[in-house]
Amino acid sequence: MAKIIYLSKKEIYPKFGYALPSKQKAYVREDLPNCVRKFVTAHELYHLRDKTKWWVWRECKANIAGFLEHPLGFLGCVLMSLQPYRLWYYCKRITGEVE
Repeated sequence: MAKIIYLSKKEIYPKFGYALPSKQKAYVREDLPNCVRKFVTAHELYHLRDKTKWWVWRECKANIAGFLEHPLGFLGCVLMSLQPYRLWYYCKRITGEVE
């Protein structure tokens, strides 16, 4: 059974969440607005069951799954992700500097 663990911003920054499929655990930032936290939780829970190898396609599928459950949370997450620290994190992710 999957376990969701809520962490402080300090513990998970700059991420909003992440999943460890091998341990069936999803980690989500606890200080997110409720609708965004629900979206991120659905997104990370999707990762726990997804077997896709290419990370870009994994992210697309998890975003769609989260959007279908929490569309307002998805939109809130997109808006929150326009902050410079998040954009910098995405750049590092794309270049492979962070996972």
